[in-house]
Amino acid sequence: MSDSITENADYRAFCEERLQDPYPLFARLRADDPVHWCAPMKLWLVTRYDLCLTALKDERFSSDRTDMYVQALPPDLKARVQPLLDHVAKWIQLTDEPDHTRLRKLVNLAFTPKMIRQLMPRIQGLVDALLDEVRPGEPCDLISQFCQPLPATVICEMLGIPLAERDRFRELVEGIMHFSTAGGPKLKHHAEHAQECLREVIVLFERLVSERRREPRDDLLSALVTAEADGEKLSNDELYAMCVFVFLAGHETTTNGIASGVMALLTHPAQFAKLKADVGAHVRGTVEEALRFESPVTRAVRKAREEIVLEGKTIAPGQLVVFLLGAADRDPAVFPEPDVFDITRSPNKHLAFGFGAHFCLGAVLARMEMEIAFRAIVRRLPQLQLATTDLAWKPTMGIRALTRLPVRVTA
Repeated sequence: MSDSITENADYRAFCEERLQDPYPLFARLRADDPVHWCAPMKLWLVTRYDLCLTALKDERFSSDRTDMYVQALPPDLKARVQPLLDHVAKWIQLTDEPDHTRLRKLVNLAFTPKMIRQLMPRIQGLVDALLDEVRPGEPCDLISQFCQPLPATVICEMLGIPLAERDRFRELVEGIMHFSTAGGPKLKHHAEHAQECLREVIVLFERLVSERRREPRDDLLSALVTAEADGEKLSNDELYAMCVFVFLAGHETTTNGIASGVMALLTHPAQFAKLKADVGAHVRGTVEEALRFESPVTRAVRKAREEIVLEGKTIAPGQLVVFLLGAADRDPAVFPEPDVFDITRSPNKHLAFGFGAHFCLGAVLARMEMEIAFRAIVRRLPQLQLATTDLAWKPTMGIRALTRLPVRVTA
């Protein structure tokens, strides 16, 4: 362990969830200690691309990372929020074989490519309606007015959440997310609120699942309720966990991917000009570079099933390992000039959606929403500009998310 790193102010701020720009710290870790024991958080941090890529398909690592939450909670608090811990443990991204294969097979029956393709006209309509409200000369926070409501509406419609309950549902799931994406000593501050949010979400889903069993509809919730493979169906608890996780993953990742992508374009005017000059040629490259440059999901957490030696470091059985995807996606060994935003970058094999068996099941939907959003912004708001350069990021380790994105549009 490098004393110079652990004594660094950025390192302390990272462990306390106060670090706004993690990339200089990530670069130091990659160069000096790419498999680093983080004593304040009681886990390993891995920052090099090749190590992350290899480990994410290594079966010696378990995806069951509930210990990350358990070890950060005092015993009395852990006992009080056990229902929350039990629920999170059922999220598909935290399961191992054979449960993971069973759950993935069932959700794939419901979350089909055909269903996603059929959403394209609706997404385009939502994008246009939201951009209608972004008017020249008026102040606008693009996150609250566009980046957030777009994927939230899409995923609520997919799940069949009633219109009158969508805002409250989003607030509740975000309360759970504040716990699931936190880390270190601050995690305990989110636990009890997250459990209260979960209780209310379950009440909502109990009613909706009961309704879908009586009268199935053309929505994802009905498909999940009726999905059956090899004689297996989702239990009620698995259904609730799947719905919460699908909303959280589908909403938060896409919100932040769009917001960070727009921010990157506006702070790199030459790249924005290149996209505007030929959107058809560059929009997909813009999506991929936005995902790499500010990876919305910043980490993949695993637990060692056995003793594992990684880059000369011995990881003991049961120890947690955080693969920092945001660091891997800025690795100069894979991405030349990694701190440069380049929409023509090729190849661009980023890890923003993870890798291996747990590759994000909503990646196709997220990419489609981001592409439609960027195309529409270029077409309808070519004069879009940042209203301020004073941008702040949410203090959380699991996601990379701007708090606001103030923009202005000139006529």
